Amino acid sequence: MPHNITEETLALIPQYGQYGEPQTLLIKERSELVLEGHPIKLIEESCLYFGSSMRGRIEAARHILGPNRKTPVLIDWQAQTIFFPTTAKEKAECIWINFKQMKTVKKSGGKVQVEFQTGQRIDTAASAYSIERQRIKTLELAYEMQRRFQGTGHEHV
Repeated sequence: MPHNITEETLALIPQYGQYGEPQTLLIKERSELVLEGHPIKLIEESCLYFGSSMRGRIEAARHILGPNRKTPVLIDWQAQTIFFPTTAKEKAECIWINFKQMKTVKKSGGKVQVEFQTGQRIDTAASAYSIERQRIKTLELAYEMQRRFQGTGHEHV
């Protein structure tokens, strides 16, 4: 399979290798994997695998949500896999979180911690408020996509 992002992926965390090369720590339900390239590269490859470019997914999300920054990206509609960025996607420290896998966000010892359905946790530099806003925005996108795809089919007549 050419993509590594699945519905079991919890988060994509950017990091750098021994020689400064961009890498992604891909956290899954039962494993962690270090892959070459920034998270955006992996998201782009996964979007293409599921039939669209990342840019196309972002344009569609902005059409639904209105213009905004830190737009969520729907990767796989069948599995309802939608990731949202913790900061502007161009920033080196941008972590991508699987909306469906996220359970809570809270401040913990000066850091903000995201907890997943599995009980696994990651720290992020983003504020708890910002992550909650991203979560709400992603919920709106998921709801609207579900309404459109599971409607009666007569909405566009």
